[in-house]
Amino acid sequence: MKQRGMVKWQPFASLPEHANYIHKVIYEMNKIERPILSEDQLNELNEKLYRYSQNKEFISIAYFHDGYIYDVEGIIVKIDLLKKMVIIENNAKRDKFSIENIIDIKLK
Repeated sequence: MKQRGMVKWQPFASLPEHANYIHKVIYEMNKIERPILSEDQLNELNEKLYRYSQNKEFISIAYFHDGYIYDVEGIIVKIDLLKKMVIIENNAKRDKFSIENIIDIKLK
């Protein structure tokens, strides 16, 4: 007796555009607004950035991007005040993002 195999799942894969649309809708629905930080919180973040960059400590930074909060870990390699950018390195991988998007900084 021959089994149907993957044939029984073909109707679910027949509309990849529909699946992509659903994923996009879910992505958009889960977005949040940018957190607003107080002056005290911003000052504390600036102090931590400076201190951790001087001491080359391994840290975790939470930052906001496109409706989501992401975490990145590593050591601060460079702070570019003119461009307001931070470069973090972890295992020879560098991440670059805006200082204005930083939400929190913690020691690891």
